[in-house]
Amino acid sequence: MRKAGIFLFAILLSGPSHAQSLLEPVYETQRAFERVLADRGARSAFTEFLSDDAVIFRPEAVNGRDFLRSAESLPDGTVNRTVHFADVSNNGLLAYTIGEWTFTPKARPKDIRVGEYATVWSKVNGRYKAILDIEVSHPVLERAEDRLHIPKPRGGHSNKQGWSATDATMNFLRMSMSKAGLGKAYDMFAAEDVILLRDGLPPIVGRGLAEDETEKYAAVDFPKRVAQFQTGDMAYTWNPCSYADSGEGMEKGNCLHIWKFRDRNWLILLGVFAKVANTAKPVLKEAAGKAN
Repeated sequence: MRKAGIFLFAILLSGPSHAQSLLEPVYETQRAFERVLADRGARSAFTEFLSDDAVIFRPEAVNGRDFLRSAESLPDGTVNRTVHFADVSNNGLLAYTIGEWTFTPKARPKDIRVGEYATVWSKVNGRYKAILDIEVSHPVLERAEDRLHIPKPRGGHSNKQGWSATDATMNFLRMSMSKAGLGKAYDMFAAEDVILLRDGLPPIVGRGLAEDETEKYAAVDFPKRVAQFQTGDMAYTWNPCSYADSGEGMEKGNCLHIWKFRDRNWLILLGVFAKVANTAKPVLKEAAGKAN
């Protein structure tokens, strides 16, 4: 019994150090990307760190490398990113980072633009490459409490059963289309420490706030394209998404969700909604009623 107790104690001690050793190369890669981005610009940084099939959003989903090759010019100014959080799957093959970005135009340096980013990384030949990168923007946040605050990180659990994240993903999408709406979908499938990033608004941290802020939204239709990758205790999903805002308007964009296996369930740790400009005018409930 004593040997068993010593063995268990050794496992408990090795757990955090093992997780930290997996995270270190993720942070190192993200910060190396940030240095190239600040020193040599977005074209050099993304060309060096994107995988061959990486997806970026300009504003629709495009192959990142193809976009960089075909784009004649990029916005003239300085881009900076600051990582706030990173997490990695328990086998080290999939990771993501989130943080803040700023863009300072060369011609008008006072007209700074700000927002948050999320980058999904996959280990390719022993090195992390970005397989998806998405950004949201909003006005400069004057209050410190509105800026991105990361809760204390929690780990996942071993998925020995090999349960797929696909069922959770499909059920989340279906519930977001039902009368329950997006708020109830997040209430059921989001982790307590979920983070939501959306265009035009400050970050949201926590399941309760996530439900409150999204309860007026319902998905309009099931996405025609859903991309998902799962390994170990982590998965990510992205898809085009369209939401009705309590019948008063439409919002269209691209959605990213990071899932982690906890307590025998797949839960959402991160949700990102990057809006695509909608030229259609909203139809107000009052106007619709009068028209009838």
